[in-house]
Amino acid sequence: MASQDRRSRRAVVAAGIGTVVEYYDLTVYAYLAVVVSPLFFPSDDPTASLLSSLAVFASAYLMRPIGGIFFGRLGDRFGRKRALLVSVILMGVGTTLMALLPTYAAVGVLAPILLVIARLLQGFSAGGELGGALTYVYEIVGPKRRGLGGSIVALGSNSGFALAAIVVATTSALTSEAQMDSWGWRIPFVAGLPLLVLCLWLRTRIEDSPEFTKTAERRELPKAPLRELLRSQPAQVLQVLGLGIAQNATGYMVLTYIGIHLVREGGYSQTAVTWTAAGVIVFIASCMPLAGILVDRFGSRPVLIAGLLTAATLAYPAMALMTGHGLAVAAIAFAVFALCTPLIQVATAPLFPSLFDTKVRLTGVALGFNLSTVLAGGTAAYIATWLIDRTGNSLSPAYFLIGSSAIGLLTLLTIRRKRRGLGDAGDAADDTPAVPART
Repeated sequence: MASQDRRSRRAVVAAGIGTVVEYYDLTVYAYLAVVVSPLFFPSDDPTASLLSSLAVFASAYLMRPIGGIFFGRLGDRFGRKRALLVSVILMGVGTTLMALLPTYAAVGVLAPILLVIARLLQGFSAGGELGGALTYVYEIVGPKRRGLGGSIVALGSNSGFALAAIVVATTSALTSEAQMDSWGWRIPFVAGLPLLVLCLWLRTRIEDSPEFTKTAERRELPKAPLRELLRSQPAQVLQVLGLGIAQNATGYMVLTYIGIHLVREGGYSQTAVTWTAAGVIVFIASCMPLAGILVDRFGSRPVLIAGLLTAATLAYPAMALMTGHGLAVAAIAFAVFALCTPLIQVATAPLFPSLFDTKVRLTGVALGFNLSTVLAGGTAAYIATWLIDRTGNSLSPAYFLIGSSAIGLLTLLTIRRKRRGLGDAGDAADDTPAVPART
């Protein structure tokens, strides 16, 4: 038993560290958007340059469903371990390319083309990471610890965002503006490589989950996981999509857009905002294990409802306090609103994989979640910036958050309670897939 516990802890750590790597590499670009945009998209209009840069950030997310299908097949056919290893290797390749990219001044239009290619590779890799990590942890931990185990994966992804913000802020503080524009922006990309090596070492030492191993021994692995998924459990994919829209909209607004908002709409300095964002993200990341304990105690449904209602209720007043009241007030408003993210992310961590049969679980989680990321995650910063540009209202992104939260709440209503039910203390431990409610 003790040996099994050690293996489970090692597996959860390996999964969590991997999400740190993936989301650090994927997010560094977002924190450098204001610096990078004129280097790759020179324009007389700063907003046009920034929108072009954010569009490239969003382009990576267009590859995530494709990556999700690829890694879903890899994980459901050949094992969760293999999928987790390949995804982090490809992310490392994409990040190395980002660090070596020539700028527009050096090679002209080829620069943004190469930038898009590197981002697409990163997006393809990320398509398999979170779905693979959530599936693996769900299957490897004990039934009573699925909320806490899922919180480690969520902690890893948010720690990646925080680490990216800290490294970018430190680099900005230690370099002049000219140095940052010349070569300093490359340092954060290079800084992620040692963490990649650590992750690879950890993931080579883990074992496949017992659930997958038993399914393989019974020769129940599907030859075409995607076809089997769409034939047998299409409604569950839509449920992950709906809940994922709410999760991604709230999460990415907190993790990528609000920092941009504080600089452009609040008029605060880039360095001060980056440190503020890093502090807020560290704060919400530290709340992830507590949210996991709440999920294991009370179930996914009440914790998820609390998170979605928090997001919908606080979006408008929080954004109103982020401009014109000083950075201290803006930081407090930012932090209070951000509390919705650990509740939503951790509540969905065991819920997503619980919806699917073992033989198509990774494909189902990855496909549904990555589609939602395309619609409301990687595009969140772009949508928010576009809304303000079109309406002239700096608070208009709040309506995007309110609408996304409403989609999540409506989707939750379609998931029928099973056994003790999604509202009971043990729903995160229930390994019987939930089913869609009849309409």
